[in-house]
Amino acid sequence: MHERSDIACLECGQLHRYRPVASGKTAICIRCGAVLYRNRKNMFETALALTVAGLILFVMTNLFPLIGLRAQGVEQELHLFGASLAFWDQEYQVLAGLIVLNIIVFPLFELLSLLIVTLTVQFRWESSLAIFLYRWMRELKPWGMLEVFMLGVLVAVVKLGDLATLIIGASFWSFAGLIVTMAAATAVLDPFTVWRELDKTRAEGEHGQRA
Repeated sequence: MHERSDIACLECGQLHRYRPVASGKTAICIRCGAVLYRNRKNMFETALALTVAGLILFVMTNLFPLIGLRAQGVEQELHLFGASLAFWDQEYQVLAGLIVLNIIVFPLFELLSLLIVTLTVQFRWESSLAIFLYRWMRELKPWGMLEVFMLGVLVAVVKLGDLATLIIGASFWSFAGLIVTMAAATAVLDPFTVWRELDKTRAEGEHGQRA
């Protein structure tokens, strides 16, 4: 029996009958030409590798100094978490909390969610947790502002360059790599395919329990 389901175009609302597409191919809307879903080759394997790399870079980013400042024989180093502490010490508690959420909590949640989702699909685990995490990951995605923080760091580097000697720490490069890796891991996953695979693993688990 062929599995039948409908999918609505997110751009114009046109309904389409789902049909599997060949590896590397894309299904597009017959009305407006928007992408409906993609069948990327080795999609989940690639996303899993990028997620693991992102977790390694995340640990490095939080362990090593981001930048250093040397002036008049005095040298100071700034860690990623130290940025929020600096605002906290200046009595900007709300801003400090937002920084922790946006550059530490939300990115870590996204990476761990991607890890669980990709492993669930790969090993056909029970998918209730993965479905919950993936839904919230997509909801919280706009709040992860690593790119904005990196832009702020670059602006600070340019402005402080004439006042003191700047030392670019290892965390700066791992942070840049983390931004690229997380963007690639998210981009490589086709949301429709992810939801479909998670639903299939849940159906398989329910069928196994009934059997």
